[in-house]
Amino acid sequence: MRVSRLVCIAAGVAASAAMLSACTLPSAQGGPARDDIVPPVVTSAHHASWMEPRTSGEDLLYVTNGNGIVNVYTYSQQELVGELINFTDPKGECTDAKGDVYITDYGADQIDEYAHGGTSPLRVIDESGYKPYNCAIDPKTGDLAVANYTGDGYESEGNLAIYARAKGKPTYYSNADLYYLNACGYDKFGDLLATGFTLFSGTFLYTAFAYLPAKSKDFAEIALPPPDSSFGWDGVEVQGIGWDGKYWAVEPSEHLYEYSINIKPELVGSVELEGADSPIAFYGAAAKKQATQAIGSDGFSGSDDVYYWSYPAGGEPLVKITHGLDHPFGVAISLGKVAIR
Repeated sequence: MRVSRLVCIAAGVAASAAMLSACTLPSAQGGPARDDIVPPVVTSAHHASWMEPRTSGEDLLYVTNGNGIVNVYTYSQQELVGELINFTDPKGECTDAKGDVYITDYGADQIDEYAHGGTSPLRVIDESGYKPYNCAIDPKTGDLAVANYTGDGYESEGNLAIYARAKGKPTYYSNADLYYLNACGYDKFGDLLATGFTLFSGTFLYTAFAYLPAKSKDFAEIALPPPDSSFGWDGVEVQGIGWDGKYWAVEPSEHLYEYSINIKPELVGSVELEGADSPIAFYGAAAKKQATQAIGSDGFSGSDDVYYWSYPAGGEPLVKITHGLDHPFGVAISLGKVAIR
């Protein structure tokens, strides 16, 4: 049996409620337009981004926080070895085969790319006009996919932006059933799965999925069999999509549902992850294996934590990180030079 690890964030009750009202779920006042967002108060003891020099050979875990700081930990020992600052509202993250980390800054309408262990952006990708919420890298081509939650105005439809080889100007894809895009992910073949939702009566969620096969331009809705046939996906917000090396993994709350998508989508299993309702990244120590990400927010744990689970065993977390976190949200794993041979 294949055994690897998962890492996930469990945000506190108060923090999660604030996140959901401010940047995920719409409210009666119009939801996360965030046009009036201001840079957060940086609570780091440092006044600039920093990183310990020994990080080049380490596998690193990057965690975005609600205070605008991105924490960097050694994956194996969970030591805080760096902080990246000067973000407005960092959300999802993804990594490429070189270990470069892409961080979506929802509040600044941009994606920042950092080298493994770097303290300054290699470049900043301008997403003006859209609110980037999550991202994924195609392991075959190096294409960068960005899930834009909305346009600059909350009533504006979100979309999927794909940058060929993570460069140049993007190609935009939209689907009316995914008015607000939460997450996206690639499988090892270059196929992309995305999730989002539309609203009814201002509050009720209708969650949907769309699929973009490799080399296709057809970003069409796809019906994933819901785990609960009586309710389906209605009212369930899915923010987590990832590829576990064999199956698509969809995470709404405390479970990962595994899907095979061939001629038609098939639900092939589920894994219980106690306490999970949050960003998840798959970790594999094999050379050049891409970290795969899912997004979420936990309103039940009562603490701001990062969890590791044994996968696909699931169950209780193996490890919990509690230090240095402030309303954590996104996670990504960047493999060090020792792992990438």
